[in-house]
Parts: sequence; C-alpha cells; structure tokens
Amino acid sequence: MIKISQFPTIINEILQDGFQILFRSTLEKKCQVCLTEANQKCGGCHIVYYCSRDHQKADWKEHKSFCKTFMIKEDATLGRHLIASRDIKVGEIILREEPLIRGPSQVTSPVCLGCLKFISPETSKECPECGWPTCKHEDCYLSTQHQPECKWTNLKRKNRVRITQFISPHPSYESITPLRICYQRNANPQLWNKLITLESHCDARKNTPKQIADKKSVADFLHRFYNLQDDFSTEEILKICGILEVNGHEVPITEPPYVAVYNIASMLEHSCQPNCSKSFTCDGSIVIHAAVPIKRGDHLSICYTDGLWSTGSRRQHLLETKYFSCRCQRCLDPTEFNTYFSAIKCDKKECEGAVLPPSFCDGETVAWSCHRCGTKKNWSDISDMLDKIGWEMDRLNRNDILMCKQFLEKWKDVLLPNHFYITEIALIVAQQIDQINGIASLTDDELNYKIKLCKSLTDLFMVIIPGECRVRGVLWYELHTATAEMARRNSALGSPVMLTHQLLRESKGYLEKSIFCLQHEPNVMPEGKLLLEAKKTLIQLESALQSVQIPIKL
Repeated sequence: MIKISQFPTIINEILQDGFQILFRSTLEKKCQVCLTEANQKCGGCHIVYYCSRDHQKADWKEHKSFCKTFMIKEDATLGRHLIASRDIKVGEIILREEPLIRGPSQVTSPVCLGCLKFISPETSKECPECGWPTCKHEDCYLSTQHQPECKWTNLKRKNRVRITQFISPHPSYESITPLRICYQRNANPQLWNKLITLESHCDARKNTPKQIADKKSVADFLHRFYNLQDDFSTEEILKICGILEVNGHEVPITEPPYVAVYNIASMLEHSCQPNCSKSFTCDGSIVIHAAVPIKRGDHLSICYTDGLWSTGSRRQHLLETKYFSCRCQRCLDPTEFNTYFSAIKCDKKECEGAVLPPSFCDGETVAWSCHRCGTKKNWSDISDMLDKIGWEMDRLNRNDILMCKQFLEKWKDVLLPNHFYITEIALIVAQQIDQINGIASLTDDELNYKIKLCKSLTDLFMVIIPGECRVRGVLWYELHTATAEMARRNSALGSPVMLTHQLLRESKGYLEKSIFCLQHEPNVMPEGKLLLEAKKTLIQLESALQSVQIPIKL
C-alpha cells in the first residue's frame, strides 16, 4: 500500500484536481501505518486515518509536512494562492509562520536594530562593532537580526555610523530592511531564494512616484553609504523594494510597528470581505485564522487595505500600493451586500432610498441613481458634497464626544446610517463616550445610545469586515460593559430579578463573543490585554449569574 505522506507532489496534484483523494487507505478508512480498519481521522487535515494514537504518533514525522488545512495552487491570473483542503471552522488556526525577514518601517524615527522598539539617547547605546544605536541590553546589539547592517558597516562602509537625532523620521533607517534582504544573497541563499521569488510588480512600479522615491532614498543611499554599487544594481534593489511594498506586513507588537515579510502568508489573496483574519504572536510570527466558516475548495483571503474605507478609496489604495484593480465580490456589488456603505441618501421627499453608481468597478464618475425612485444625481455634485463632509470630518476633534455626536446628527439626513463617514465617527463615539468618567457616569439615554451604536456596528462589521477580529472583539466588549451596567441599574432600582438575570446573560454572551474574537491576540497588544481582562470578567460574571436567585413559578 502506498503511504500518502511519501508522495507530496502526487498528493498536491490530486488535491488540486477537485480534492479527490484516490488512495485506498483513505477511501476505505485504512490506518496509514498498518492498513487495518480505522475510524480515527487526523484532526489536522481530516484526510488520513489511524487505528490508534500510537500509530498516529509513529506517522507524524512524515505526515506533519502535509497535515495542513490548505494547499498551494498556481495559475496565470492569481499566481500562487491558497485553497482550503477541507472545511474550516470559525476561529480555527490555518497558518502560523515565522517571518522570513523583519526590519524597521521605511518611515520611522530611530529604533533599536535588535528588538525594533523605539529608542532615545537615554535608552540606547552604540553597537560597539558598527555604531548603530540599539537598546542597552546586549541581546539586541548581539542579535543575528542586526548582523547585516553591522557587518556591512565594517566590511563595506568601513566607518562607524553615528545617529544624533532621535525624534523625527530618520532617513538612514529607510534602507535598513532592503539591506537586510540584500545581505541574505550570500549569507543565506535558501532564504534569499524564498524572498526574491515573491511578487514585486516591477513593471507596474516603473516610474511611479514610489519607485522614484525608492531609487533616491534606498538604492542610491545603499550605493553611496554602503558602497554596494558593484554588488547590487539599481534594478535589483528596486525589485527588493517592490517585494517589501507588495508583501510586507505591518507588525504592531512593538512601538513603533515594524515591517515583516512571510512566505506562505504572502500567498493569501486579497478580498475586501475576507474569510481569514491575521494576528501576531509576541515573537512576531503571523497567525492566520478563519474569520467565517470556510468550505473545502474556497480561496483563502485577507484584506490588503482598510475595510472601513469607501469602495473608491479601497480600490485606489490597492491600485497604488499593490498594483491591481480590485474586483472582489464586495467591490463588484455597489450595495456592498445591502449595507449601502458607500451610498448617499436620496434627497427626494419621502423617498430615503440609496443613491449609488451602476458599478464602482467601471467608474464611479457616471451619474448615480436612487435604487428606489430612480432619481439621478450628477457625480460632480456628489463629489463636492462628500469632499465637504470629509473636510469637516478631518477637522473634527475626535476626543470631543459632543462634537462627534453633533457631526452624526448634522449629516444623518444626507448620509445613510451605514455610510463610511457615519461609521467612522460612530465607532469613535461607541468606544469613547464613557472613557473620561466611566460607564457609571452615563445617563440612561447615553447608555442606551452606546448600546444601540455597538449593536449596529457589530452587525455591520460582521458583513463587510469579518476579518477585522480585533475591532469586532473590542466592540463586543463595549457592548458587554454597557449591558452589564444596565443590569446593575435595573437591580438597584428593584426591577424584577428575571430582567436583571436576562441582562446579565446577555452581557455574558457579548463577553464570550469578545473573547472568541480576541483569542489569538498577544498580550503585548492592547487587544491582548483586553482579552486577559475579559477572561477574568467572565469568571466574575458567571459567579454573579449564579448568585441571582430566580423565583420558580409553581
């Protein structure tokens, strides 16, 4: 009998061809090791069977390389991409991967080149080998991560680096991460090959403002500062800049965030309504998990842009930074799954329909029309109005909740409830309305207002940005605190015990949803700290529920 794990190439081809597993050991539920009848399916891939835990352990060394929830596929349009090899449950981890390379963001103030955290003259010391400032802890200046710029400073520059300014963005740091990739060509050819084969969109980037800026601040700087002109051509360095721009992930586990490039994670497709969410571990590994139920054969996707931007803004951003024109299902649907996120309200009396273009993907500058009454509006009038509202919103003091509420009230008759401008400010109000004096300081009307906003936003976000688990988790927590406060007030007023119990159970449900959404967040991030707090609160809430005595009707 042929063992599946001995034929990865054959298996991949078979899986790609309709996911048909043609091996008799699987179809007949035979143990991978002894070929006897088996009913214990591998919990990772859900493809192979074992007769016992001992045999599963015995086969793990060979099977672990292929025990994945996805497979890599390639075509001329998408390039390499990932497809689910089985059904995947919400919250299930699909991929956990260490970065191929990491380094400072292109625009950054000085950071430690070991741990990549912010440094100042008081918290840093010069690396004794090269002069680049690092944290005072020796683990940072001895870090293998710091070796590229350290060794090339000595070997190629032959002069120590001196950083004297620690406040504004420092131009010397723009080239650090590209340099670290260049360094791998001779230091680690295997790593270099993985990096250099990632998409760079060199043709699309040619002569763009970003490429012109990269030539000056990165390619020319590396040639001048490190004397690399004989080692790497301008074109080679610009390709590396393209790889970083297209594949780089901002990793928010440090202050400031740094950029990292991953191998398999770079193959995830984009969707403005993705089925996957990304998180990071404390050590910078990326964690991809299912944001919605995923069926076998579905393409795996994350969002490359901000899902709370308008359709036009998202598509423009993707075109300028990722070099493709998005035609995902959300962008193709002007209503954005009946949320009308980019629509305005019809101004015809008693209509209140949604005014939209026929398609955002075929140009939004055509006349927009109401989906109810058919009234048309010129794009120029719509553009002027949105620019006016956007100008006002940009100048809004977002720490002033009263001003934010006034903004929402002012434009509620012009913009639909889910419009992206309304949503952005409503999110601020929902999270910050009780930030100064605490939830107990809110009036009953303000508390109900907060609950209404949170419910509306969680419903909307589940439709348009299911992959944004962090913001959804925070909103569920806000909804929990507001509902728990409502239960406290009802109890204090002597309301029926059943009502208090019902509100506490409702609050517990919201808290559990928050914990589920935030379950993969590291404790170095605010959402990870909130997760720890939510878990403690859940224990207290369960105790409170048990203490509420509900009268039994006889």
